[in-house]
Amino acid sequence: MIDRPGGESGRLAESIPPSADKALAAIGALAAIADAGFHPWRGNTVWWADAAARVETFPPGVAGYQVVRSAFDRRLRDLAAESGATIREGRVRDAHVAGVGRAADPRPADLVLPFADVEIGGSLERITPRVVVDASGRAGVLARHGLRVHDTSHHTIALAAVWHASRPWPVPDDTHTLVASYADGWAWSVPTEPGVRQFTVMVDPARTNLARGATAREVYFTELAKVQPFAPILADATLVDGPWGADASLYSASRYADPGFLLTGDAGSFIDPLSSFGVKKALASAWLGAICLHTLLVNPAMEEAALEFFNRRERMVWTSARRQASRFAQEAAARTAHPFWTTRAQATIEPDASEEPDVAALARDPSVLAALSDLQSRSSVHLTPAPDVTVAPRAAVQGREIVLQDQLISPAWPEGLRFLRDVDLVALVRLAPAHRDVGDLYAAFAGANPAVPLPDFLGALSVLVATGVLRHG
Repeated sequence: MIDRPGGESGRLAESIPPSADKALAAIGALAAIADAGFHPWRGNTVWWADAAARVETFPPGVAGYQVVRSAFDRRLRDLAAESGATIREGRVRDAHVAGVGRAADPRPADLVLPFADVEIGGSLERITPRVVVDASGRAGVLARHGLRVHDTSHHTIALAAVWHASRPWPVPDDTHTLVASYADGWAWSVPTEPGVRQFTVMVDPARTNLARGATAREVYFTELAKVQPFAPILADATLVDGPWGADASLYSASRYADPGFLLTGDAGSFIDPLSSFGVKKALASAWLGAICLHTLLVNPAMEEAALEFFNRRERMVWTSARRQASRFAQEAAARTAHPFWTTRAQATIEPDASEEPDVAALARDPSVLAALSDLQSRSSVHLTPAPDVTVAPRAAVQGREIVLQDQLISPAWPEGLRFLRDVDLVALVRLAPAHRDVGDLYAAFAGANPAVPLPDFLGALSVLVATGVLRHG
């Protein structure tokens, strides 16, 4: 692993959601992060689209982490070293993989080894790995060679500063992330320790009403003054560091993986900070990238399937986050016609066939709710698979490898799907025709599969009926 001298990756504070614990546990980092002393995150207080404050508190005992990104990354780096990784401090000046952004090499492809030119201790050294993993974030050492795809619909700059309060912050909960929209931008605030918060404004140089020739400090204070909910919070606070700027514009990649390389985390894509899932996305990307690499090493025959699986999942995550940010923008645009919001609201991203279903959206879907109500009203059922439903092998994660696994193929999920909230859909579809009572079907399923809560089982069954995978006979 080549890391920049000092390993500093940024001063911005970020919120890591409780759901990221699953990714942290998968890479063996959960205990190290939980014990690092980061400020807890127990919810959000939101002022959006001129609505009254909305206090969103996580369930009791559930918390994420409020971190300064450089400190968080440093802890992961230390853990990597403790786990056996060889870490060298240096600056990657260039990276090369056959077929990526360069003129065709006259030599056969299997003779063109990937390499990276690294400046270490004042000398340039060429490293020739089997696979180059670009985890360089926005710098995109390899991604910049024709792989990066910029979202040109808008440009976003984050202006951040650190504030200190000598008395408790006047907020519902000092662990909360604060989020507020205003006419021509939005702002957030993240606590990093008791009495210390970063306040950040998100502006668009082309669309936010910025004074020409103004300094970053002047722009910061001008924009912060527009965020009315933050005024009483900052009334008795003192600026102690900043402001400074960071590019927060969106981008994705034309390819995230091919023979010889992977783009992981922010090197592959950057999602709108509105989602609050940027760090979680990066962690999940790194976890899946590691599994993909492990698969290439232990089972070369799965290389093509593993790389395509990684490509598909990275595209899916980016498009899903992009669509979510567009929905937030539409809410803000409904209250103001400012181009900062209207431009973002108009950015439509069509669903991709490879996307996994949004479980939360399905739980609110009228057709799913109607199917559940219908199942509950019937004294007996006779459910059979639709004629266009099949089971076929598709790439999936199993342990530390990507393997071919039987998945449910249907018009609703042409790329295949196996689990919904840990409910094995293949097993459920195979069992359904043999049972005339939903309770008996649940008992049979529970007897042959890992236990799942009854509400999750009923939800999965309702989705299968609503999407036409199972039909009433």
